[in-house]
Amino acid sequence: MTDPQPTARQQLIDAMRARTCFCGADSCASPEPLVDALLTEHAHQLAEQIRAETAELKAHGVLEPDKFRPCRDAADQIDPEVQR
Repeated sequence: MTDPQPTARQQLIDAMRARTCFCGADSCASPEPLVDALLTEHAHQLAEQIRAETAELKAHGVLEPDKFRPCRDAADQIDPEVQR
């Protein structure tokens, strides 16, 4: 079993403890890139969680067929990595 990906919160805490920037730079000149990176990663993680839970419910027949697409669409709206 692989270790789960660290949450955006944990990545921020780790970066602050290491005195590096959340985006991977050696330091942050301003908080804006840090906040943007954190919010982007958090939104992506939330979307992935919605997708995983929706797929599991669909696979087990718990999620009604007409509810799957709206859940998928909501995840796509949240996820900044989805090309619009």
